[in-house]
Amino acid sequence: MKTALKIVWLLIPIGLLAYHFGPGQGLLARDRAKSEMDRGLTARNDLDWNVAASSFEQAISELPEDSTRLEQWRLSLSQARALIQGGQMIEGQELLQETLLESETTEQNDSDLARSIRSDLAASSYFSAWIMRLEGATPEEWKPESERARQQFRLLAERTEKSGAKEQSLLHKKNLEATVRLEQMDLTELLARPLPKNCPDCQNLSQRKRKQSKSRSKGKGKGEGEKDSREKVNEAQGAGINKREGSGS
Repeated sequence: MKTALKIVWLLIPIGLLAYHFGPGQGLLARDRAKSEMDRGLTARNDLDWNVAASSFEQAISELPEDSTRLEQWRLSLSQARALIQGGQMIEGQELLQETLLESETTEQNDSDLARSIRSDLAASSYFSAWIMRLEGATPEEWKPESERARQQFRLLAERTEKSGAKEQSLLHKKNLEATVRLEQMDLTELLARPLPKNCPDCQNLSQRKRKQSKSRSKGKGKGEGEKDSREKVNEAQGAGINKREGSGS
């Protein structure tokens, strides 16, 4: 009996090592991922968007191999939202697009999470078009943003209506109508509206979009230096335009 106990006692360290380098690694990775996610949530609550985005990105890298795609997409959505709120609109949009494309290749392409990703992409495109118009971008520059917003809002409206989610479908239809109004709105009318709050730190978005376009087309892009239309606010107000409440969406 004593011999058997000694053998078991000697085997315990071997078993612990096997667990540590086997299933234990997955648990450790998940703990690290949760720690980074909690850090990101705290930073988000404190409106520290750079720390939040970095923490969510680190959480994704710490996820164990057996993590689900839904877990990865949730963190990617949180990271993209933090990037956009922190003024990194382009980076946030690119992450949303990548995540949406991944979901489209699976059976989760119409899940609630996939719809949230698509909705965020549509909203960010809508506000990108808004901001770019205020910055004096040409229609050729800002209309691709509004077109993307229209396509995504329309798809969301159709899918939610088909699934019986009437309230959600109605909301997406309203956003679709708001996007169409944005395209048709006179610039002086747009100037009379309060600035969008979805990307409070977004500046020089048009210039950054031009640089992005140039890097993709190897030098083919619009010229820079257009006058920021927000400089015309005083002139527009002098013409009798009054500020109105609402975001237009």
